[in-house]
Amino acid sequence: MYNPFPVISIDGGPYACGEQHGAAAADRVAKTIGFYLPAFVRQAKITLDDIRERARGYGAQIEAIDADIMQEIKGIAAGAKQKLEDVIAVNCRTEILFGSLGGAKPATECTTVAALPEATRDGNILIGKNWDWRNPTVESVVVLRIRQRGKPALTMIVEAGMVGRDGFNEHGMLVCGNLLVSNDDRGKIGVPVPILRRRILHSRFYYEAIDSLVRTPRGASGNYLIAHRDGMAIDFETTSDNVYVIYPERGLLTHANHFQSAVAQSTGVARYYTADTLYRDFRARQLLEPKIGSITIEDIKTVLRDEFGAPRAICRTPHEYAGHEPTMTIASLIFDPKHDIMHVAAGQPTQSEYQPVRLPETAPLKVAHAR
Repeated sequence: MYNPFPVISIDGGPYACGEQHGAAAADRVAKTIGFYLPAFVRQAKITLDDIRERARGYGAQIEAIDADIMQEIKGIAAGAKQKLEDVIAVNCRTEILFGSLGGAKPATECTTVAALPEATRDGNILIGKNWDWRNPTVESVVVLRIRQRGKPALTMIVEAGMVGRDGFNEHGMLVCGNLLVSNDDRGKIGVPVPILRRRILHSRFYYEAIDSLVRTPRGASGNYLIAHRDGMAIDFETTSDNVYVIYPERGLLTHANHFQSAVAQSTGVARYYTADTLYRDFRARQLLEPKIGSITIEDIKTVLRDEFGAPRAICRTPHEYAGHEPTMTIASLIFDPKHDIMHVAAGQPTQSEYQPVRLPETAPLKVAHAR
């Protein structure tokens, strides 16, 4: 069994939110940095000085596109007592590890499912995801409940020190991501994935969320499931240069770590994947299709706990993988945005129970210090 992730409630302006995040989760921010800096050196084959120089370049890009998010990153560094360049670098982990094919490995993480209202028993949208990543990072995950000045309140799960990942906001906007690697990954400097996801979560309207993804210069490939509590979900397979759109079929949408778009496949951009991605998203659909019209949260849990193909299953158990870092499911998520709840299981959901986490209340929140 895994202990539940710390839930940290913060509020205020950008710098204050970051400072509270950094101070409350200082030990976990240190673990994030302690994991990624050696991983960057090892996988991307660059020096620590190179990493920090690259981080300064990304920092300038972040500042130009969203100065408030950059202030939050500065607050995290101050609150956690870490170098600013190191906090910027971990917020660019996808771009550094996978944004250049010289250091890239095929994507091996995450399975996402969406059941639209026509597919569920109660007529509400449900989104599920298993977050698969490198084994040690389960020790650095936190859940943030953020009441921001002038921006939507939101709840999201991140590796401590990062400003964005999977989450939802008070306007019913929701984003989940999966790693993709493509031929377009050539080390381009662009807005990093956590910043893209966070900006999606600052959207009030669905079109704003899509615009914030497709109109922003991107530095690496990625998959973004953007959903809304009123019953909409569309999947966006992106590279630094292109966007490919996947729509639900019969009220279901499933995705793993390969490009499903026939256009992407025909151009040859989508050649980097591992065998298990080809059955994980199909397996999820296979389990849910017989239940179309009656899908419940318990059905989503069953999918996310599925061990077909173990250890490289939807529910990924810790294992060695030749040519890759050891990976496992480090968190499992189910979003019920109609009821403003995210259900979170730490580690493999076969080993942990799901804990409900709500959006922040309207009143200012006290800071809950990480355990």
